[in-house]
Amino acid sequence: MGVFSGGRSSERAVSLRSGQAVRTALKNCGFSVLAIDPRNPARTRRLLSRIDLAFLALHGKGGEDGTIQRRLERAKIPYVGSDARGSCLAFDKNRAKRLFRRFHIPTPRWKIFNRRDWKKLERFPAPFFVKPVADGSSIGVFLVEDFSESAEKILLALKHYPMLIAEEKITGREFTVGILGKRALPVIELRPKRDFYDYKAKYTAGLTDYLVPAPIPSRWCQRFQQVALRVHQSLGLRDFSRVDLMANEWGEPFVLEANTIPGFTALSLLPKAAREAGISFEELCLQLVKMAWRRTHGKT
Repeated sequence: MGVFSGGRSSERAVSLRSGQAVRTALKNCGFSVLAIDPRNPARTRRLLSRIDLAFLALHGKGGEDGTIQRRLERAKIPYVGSDARGSCLAFDKNRAKRLFRRFHIPTPRWKIFNRRDWKKLERFPAPFFVKPVADGSSIGVFLVEDFSESAEKILLALKHYPMLIAEEKITGREFTVGILGKRALPVIELRPKRDFYDYKAKYTAGLTDYLVPAPIPSRWCQRFQQVALRVHQSLGLRDFSRVDLMANEWGEPFVLEANTIPGFTALSLLPKAAREAGISFEELCLQLVKMAWRRTHGKT
């Protein structure tokens, strides 16, 4: 089996940590495991002939955007997680939010802009977040409370990304719901100690409190889990995902995004939710491997 991690995206460091954790778990389950880093194309080509299944721990571009999935499909190698189409849909925030709107899934208002029309943001109601259309781990995300004061920062961001998305800021509490198979896992509440749940808050121990399970009424929990399952299904995802959302004071959810390859580090949220559901990290990895294997080879 090959565990893919690393790659060339801005999330490389986190991906390497996820890959290491997955490899250790699968070795403890008795599997023979190869570490594969797509940043080395020649070595990757050699190793593809030696594996019968791929476990993808590649975050960001090259991993969650359908690129590696298409390559594995051409090589006829089964893999854990969503197919190329679902991955591509979920990774593109604009396409995903348009699909949410079509399926009546609540999501914050948004506007796409580029270097030519960025001044139209002056009419977009602040406060709002500016985000890359296709990136993860809150990389490149910042809050705009006053357009004129943030104009220079927006222009600087447009030098790095040809297109950005402005997304309404929802005032409320932040939650995440993991999906495993066809089941929604326990809801987690995130309470960052920074202005918002940015990259540093996500991957620095102690900068975010994780409440598992979330201290919310059962009706909120059921509502969030139902919405997360609808997101997973509407995007055509499979095996697992993690859906991030905000909720206002009345418990109305607003979906931010779906992550097709959520983290597998010590701080990662899907393993936390699985643990709350009685599923150890090793069992989580094993269940995902079984799902991918059965899809190609039938029952084991």
